[in-house]
Amino acid sequence: MKKVCYHMILLILTTSLFACKKTSLDHTFMKPGLVYDLTVEGGINTLGNNQYIRLTKPSTDPATEPSPISKASVVVNDGRADIVFRESSPGIYVGVTKGDPNYNEAYKLTIKYNNVVYTAVDTLRQVVNIVDDFLPLSTKSPTDSTVTVTIPKHTFGYLNANKWFITYRDLKTTSSPPPWSPSKFDQSAYYSYTHLLGSPNSLYPLNNLKRDFTIRQTDLVIIYKMSLSDAYAKYLYAVFMETDWSGLFSGVPVNAKGNVSGNAQGYFHAMDVVLSSYRAKELL
Repeated sequence: MKKVCYHMILLILTTSLFACKKTSLDHTFMKPGLVYDLTVEGGINTLGNNQYIRLTKPSTDPATEPSPISKASVVVNDGRADIVFRESSPGIYVGVTKGDPNYNEAYKLTIKYNNVVYTAVDTLRQVVNIVDDFLPLSTKSPTDSTVTVTIPKHTFGYLNANKWFITYRDLKTTSSPPPWSPSKFDQSAYYSYTHLLGSPNSLYPLNNLKRDFTIRQTDLVIIYKMSLSDAYAKYLYAVFMETDWSGLFSGVPVNAKGNVSGNAQGYFHAMDVVLSSYRAKELL
């Protein structure tokens, strides 16, 4: 009996070792479970009249960039009229809004490409004005003439979910990000977020993402605040659950489903945007 038990234990241990052996990914690229027809980025903002939407074909090769999608029909209805978007450069479509924002109403995107129609809807929520006591940053003054600012990428427990873009001139690098522009789709490194939902649990630990910079007390800091609809806020939270909050059960970011119908990925948004300027010493 003891001999049988010994062999059973040995078999279980051997099987476990083989099961735990990781497959080398150095020379292989796992094929995605889903291959989408297109990806949608951008949407509507209230800071200016020009609106930008980018359409790309997702890449399934890690060495290849997504390719722009041209010759698509792109129209947004704001609940009162159609906004027709024209392709200004490969994959970038530009439309012009007229009149006041249609707050608390649905903005509907319709894309026609390769004889297929894709739609998406988002609600324009009015942004709450920037209040000094609720800025998602912390400050200290190491000297009489400078201010050190820390901006966490994620802050929790806010009454409203928002996206923020904070621009400044860092003394360490003598550089600063350009002003926020909806026409630029490469500014994501400068975004930070305030969330309605709480911090992820222990299975999804935060990666402590933040920005630290030092500026003169007289330097200018420009803060953009952007409203998020409930659906957009939940979508971003789901994306961060698979990226910024990598945990035991994290998967691939594509698991977060956007608001675009059909075999498409991404999120078409409608955002209200306000901005305020501060001298650094005013943030202390």
